[in-house]
Amino acid sequence: MEYANTIWDESAYKALVAELKSLAEPGYKAFQERLCTTSKAEILGVRSPYVKKIAKSVAKGDVSGFLSVCETSYYEEVLLKAFVIAFWRCPLSEKWATVEAFVPQIDNWAVCDGFCAALKIRENEQAFLLEQCEKYSQKAGEYDRRFALVMLMDHLLSEPYLDAAFEIVSKTDCAPYYVSMAAAWCVSVLFVRDKEKTLAFLKTSALDNQTHRRAIQKIVESNRVTAEEKAFVRTLRRA
Repeated sequence: MEYANTIWDESAYKALVAELKSLAEPGYKAFQERLCTTSKAEILGVRSPYVKKIAKSVAKGDVSGFLSVCETSYYEEVLLKAFVIAFWRCPLSEKWATVEAFVPQIDNWAVCDGFCAALKIRENEQAFLLEQCEKYSQKAGEYDRRFALVMLMDHLLSEPYLDAAFEIVSKTDCAPYYVSMAAAWCVSVLFVRDKEKTLAFLKTSALDNQTHRRAIQKIVESNRVTAEEKAFVRTLRRA
């Protein structure tokens, strides 16, 4: 169904949820439940491309109206909301309040990472985004911090923001598992972008031992790193 011209009310939203349910696959539901163990919402088992397709249609129409009726009983509703906000065609500064209202609803890595990847950031919005990543990296919530690190990784790992990226990763409390994994992933991408700076970072950083070990493992697992580089990176493992 197309949703660009939908007038959002309870009836219209129920029809959308019915479409989601019609796309559910029991086998995929079981698979997704094993991946997203922290999701508080029930998982229907709808594949992400279908959710994205619906979201793109919704985002062409009355986004504010949709957000006013959108619920979060199902994982796919949360994911749909994430994609609608991401695909909403307006400057980041205009929809940032909506982004901030949504982030506390993230309770699993898949919604977090899908949302971050789908958001489109213009070059003139990068400085603003950096400030937000700095702010979110210091919040108490595990997914606040993961959001900061994945946004950083997806949109800001290039000059002139590389030094700031290293600093944000270094200052983030990475004790929670999903923050630690995001930090490790971010460092592995930084290695591909600037090997010398990343090697220096790994030698002197304040990363906790577990995150440091995971970062090295992520680099070693990368197919964009040579065998010689992997061998050297292994020597940086802490005792």
